[in-house]
Amino acid sequence: MFFSSSNKLLNIGLLLLLAIISAELQAAEKLKNANEPQSISKTTLDIMPKKCVALRKGRECFARINVYWQVTQAGNYCLRRQVDKMIINCWQAEISGEFAYIFRSKNPEVLELISQESQKKIISASISVGWVYQSRKRKGRWRVF
Repeated sequence: MFFSSSNKLLNIGLLLLLAIISAELQAAEKLKNANEPQSISKTTLDIMPKKCVALRKGRECFARINVYWQVTQAGNYCLRRQVDKMIINCWQAEISGEFAYIFRSKNPEVLELISQESQKKIISASISVGWVYQSRKRKGRWRVF
C-alpha cells in the first residue's frame, strides 16, 4: 500500500517535495522562454488616444498622443505626418518603438511609419478631431440689458 499509517507522513513529505520541484522547473522554463528573443509576426502602429476632443467646433485641439509601433525586421524607421511629410522622430536598428506626440490641430491628422532609407510608408494611423459643443454664430445686434 502506498499510504500505510506508518509511512503516511513520509509519503506526504515526498509528494510535497515533488510538487515544489515541479513548480520550480515550470518557473525556470517560463523564465527561459521570457529571455529568448520574440519573433514579431505582424507590423502594427497603435496610437492612444485615437481622438482629440476640443471644447467647441473650429477650435484647436490639444492632446498627448502615445504612439507604439512594431515591425517584423529590425531597421531604421521614422514617424512622420502625412500632410506635410514632417519627420517627428526616428529610430535606428529597432524592431519596435514608442513616442509621446504632442498633437495640436483643428483637423484630423494621419501619422505614418516609414523606412528611413527608402522613405516609403509602411503603415499609418489616424487621429480624429471632435468637439463637445457646436460653435455659436454670433449675432451682431447690441443689447442694453
